[in-house]
Amino acid sequence: MADRIEQEISLIPADRLRAVGLQETEALSTPEISAPMLDVHAPHESVRTWKDFLIHIAAIAVGLLIALGLEQTVEYFHHRHQVSETREALRVEREQNHLRLADQLTEFRVRVPIIQTNLAVFHYLRLHPGTAEKELPGKVNWHNFGSPFIDYVWQTAQQTGVTAFIAQGEVRRNSELYRRLRICTDSYAAFRVANTEARAYTVDDADLSHLTPIQIEEQIRLTRILLNRLYRYGSDLRNLSIANPDFVPAPSVEEIGNIVHESAQERRDQEENMKRLHSLDDLPESFPSDEKR
Repeated sequence: MADRIEQEISLIPADRLRAVGLQETEALSTPEISAPMLDVHAPHESVRTWKDFLIHIAAIAVGLLIALGLEQTVEYFHHRHQVSETREALRVEREQNHLRLADQLTEFRVRVPIIQTNLAVFHYLRLHPGTAEKELPGKVNWHNFGSPFIDYVWQTAQQTGVTAFIAQGEVRRNSELYRRLRICTDSYAAFRVANTEARAYTVDDADLSHLTPIQIEEQIRLTRILLNRLYRYGSDLRNLSIANPDFVPAPSVEEIGNIVHESAQERRDQEENMKRLHSLDDLPESFPSDEKR
């Protein structure tokens, strides 16, 4: 029986035996390969004519246009959302600055008579040096507080590029508003610097009766500068209100003119002349500047 089996095996061609062995070896040695992921390609049809070629190019172009259109549509709605949020934030910031204007007007109205009293005291000391403080015509006061305008939203809108998607007329109006707010803030900052310089003598000795004649003259000079800073500050607040009617109330012409003994009518005439010569967007930073006085 064994001889018969060996005889049958010997009848199988040697090449076939080698092929069968190779297949079995590969089956044992080749690791299992996972099924490939789905990959979508455009149909690979052969392009035989110019018509086929043009149709193929047109299909690609249409696909690209659709993709770009979808992307631009998404960006459009995204920018619209950004603009809407920015406008609302600017509205809130504007309302907050309305409140700050009210605070600044109160501070302005309180400071003017106080600094004028300071000046009167130093004038009295010039004539009566060494007078005890309790016998002076008033009390010297250098305290002040501030509530400057804010521009966080506007600065952020500019830095992030949102303003590029807002109507240019609207951007121009906002730019002018925030320019005037900055002028007022800088003007008040200049007043506070002058106030610090005027009260510097208190570091050594706050007793006014100890001031020398030279020191008294210096205090008169510094206090005059301080009042001029208040005049400039009040003028800037009023100009802000003229250019932006929703920013009220503002210092009156009488309150501003009282600082430098300027008649109310004189100032009103100046403002009317300026309005005729300039549009509201081109109003000067102040009427007239304190440096000219």
